Amino acid sequence: MDHDIKFGEMAFNKQMMRQRLPHAIYYRWKNAIRNEAPLDRETADAIAHAMKEWAIEKGATHYCHWFQPLNGLTAKKHDAFLDRTEKYDAIYRFSGKELIRGESDGSSFPTGGMRSTFEARGYTYWDATANSFIIDRILYIPTIFVSFNGDKLDKKGPLLESMKLLSDSGSRVVNLFEKDEYTYRMKPKVGLEQEFFLVDKTQYDARSDLKSVGRTLIGAGAPKGQELGDHYLGGIPARVMDFYEDVNQTLWELGIFAKTEHNEVAPGQFEIVALYENANIAVDYNQLIMSILKETARRHDMVCLLHEKPFAGVNGSGKHSNFSLTTNYGKNVFDPGDDPKENITFLLFLAATIEAVDDYAPLLRIASGGPSNDDRLGGLEAPPVIISMFLGEDLEEILKDIAYEEYHAKVKKPREIKINSLGYTPTDSSDRNRTSPFAFTGNKFEFRMVGSSMTGADANTVINTALGHSLRKIADRLEPLGDDEEALRQEAYRIVSEIVVEHERILYSKDNYSREWLEEAKKRGLPYYPTFFESLEALKDKELMRIFDEYGVLSENEVEAIYEIGMESVSVYHFLEARTLMTMLSKDVEPAVVAELNDILNVTERLENPALVDRLETLNVLMTELLMRHKRLKAAYAKGKTLSGYERARYFQEEITTQFPHIRKICDELESRVSRKHWTIPTYEDIFTRLI
Repeated sequence: MDHDIKFGEMAFNKQMMRQRLPHAIYYRWKNAIRNEAPLDRETADAIAHAMKEWAIEKGATHYCHWFQPLNGLTAKKHDAFLDRTEKYDAIYRFSGKELIRGESDGSSFPTGGMRSTFEARGYTYWDATANSFIIDRILYIPTIFVSFNGDKLDKKGPLLESMKLLSDSGSRVVNLFEKDEYTYRMKPKVGLEQEFFLVDKTQYDARSDLKSVGRTLIGAGAPKGQELGDHYLGGIPARVMDFYEDVNQTLWELGIFAKTEHNEVAPGQFEIVALYENANIAVDYNQLIMSILKETARRHDMVCLLHEKPFAGVNGSGKHSNFSLTTNYGKNVFDPGDDPKENITFLLFLAATIEAVDDYAPLLRIASGGPSNDDRLGGLEAPPVIISMFLGEDLEEILKDIAYEEYHAKVKKPREIKINSLGYTPTDSSDRNRTSPFAFTGNKFEFRMVGSSMTGADANTVINTALGHSLRKIADRLEPLGDDEEALRQEAYRIVSEIVVEHERILYSKDNYSREWLEEAKKRGLPYYPTFFESLEALKDKELMRIFDEYGVLSENEVEAIYEIGMESVSVYHFLEARTLMTMLSKDVEPAVVAELNDILNVTERLENPALVDRLETLNVLMTELLMRHKRLKAAYAKGKTLSGYERARYFQEEITTQFPHIRKICDELESRVSRKHWTIPTYEDIFTRLI
């Protein structure tokens, strides 16, 4: 780490704005981001000038409006600061208008039918709450992306709207009970844990499946996988440490607080964690981290795999989204305090979250990712697709005590852990449940279902909107009681009680991986969507989606577009898998088996060897089965290409992906029987041991 470079030196953050802007301009900007006043042209021009001067000093030559279209990725186009005067003299120019608004093609990105091909105009608008930054001589300006008609064409616009809803509703509830400080704004604070795999680039280049879809479509398990658990939190290989050093240097320059890095469970799997930020900034930073991981890996002759399940038989990768909610003066409303039962603010926000997660569980399932996350979820390494909540025994006891008159909470003695030479040993009030999709972890919630390759925006947009909706109902019910503290208190407990009774079906503290939970969840009537394709049907539920339109987070047209884009992603993803698999069969697997058969035939023609004859026959049977399966897949693929929309997505999901496991089983059996001489595809053993 080069500490001669100051932390955040390449970010135009709040500190830099305070330093570079006139006092009056800085405070106009602060008022604008608090939604207390619009950003006027004079202020925008002053900020643009200061930003340009700073960027040029840092070596920037171009700027870009950086946005997050509906495919969950990021996009930008570069414009030079260099311009010319009327006399054709060179000049550096960047105005407030150019800062606030840019233009991009509004039809070439996914729109779900909101824009036709000939309707090209789309606009990017500056997110004034987010930091601009410099990478590779380019000034990045975080923006939202909308169509000519104002339709949201990105992930950030809905996220910002949901944050405003949550702030407004949450502030109303807090101000009823917290009289010492006035809450004028609340911010959802998000910390995203990013898991990923690193593989050697030469081996990556030799596998069509990794290059095309990011996961192995065939591949037998390695002799040594993750059985010993020796990789988890173990010594980081020197090559990976060099990679981490470069990643951390870039994050340091950008002012991103990278807190934790370590080996994950699977061989070749790692994790990096950034500290909490406001939800929109946390999502920005996570998108940056993913990009930096990929770019840095290539400089070290490695490839970073963000696919949720690159290798069958070993753990996949997630993006755990940790969520808390704070007031403008720093109070975390999910902090239980010393006496949670008397902490009414905490109880109301906890109850509102229970209601939100139960009522809008199908949307959380959709927001957890796309088709690439299906193989990971429920794979005894990640939460299952059934949404439940874990609160811990202590909180569940308190809630039952409030909800049911006849119930009496079990009083637990404080746990004591004695460690030699330590007089003070802090303990937690409850254990963690790593199998729970939505778990309370002391003073925050952790949503563990989000896929590693996915944006963190979708899940947090759903959580913010659903929670904001629940809190608004609570505020509407409590505010008429005004300053009658006792009536307010009694009504608050009544609300908590009603929510617990109505929504306790979502609470589960045992093993979410077990068959018993699947049966129990069905009895409780919890929604069950095994695949992303099936979950998309929830977007057709008008009542379920009403809150998005009601609060201006997403219109009906925008929800319909998300549905269409989701269906298209299912088709495209599995279409690509099928085409890649058929290519590998034709160019890699089948020629390898033919070569192996030919070698054995050359020997058996000269020698009588029953064992070799048996091996020859086994290979021939497997090859015959593979060729038959290959032909069937090819025919199904050809039919799938003729379909469109929902029918195409359904066909690829139900008719084509179901053929993959059979083909893989045959290929993996062949891999174990064909010599290394002929099997040229890098094996799991090759990949997992290359970085050590």
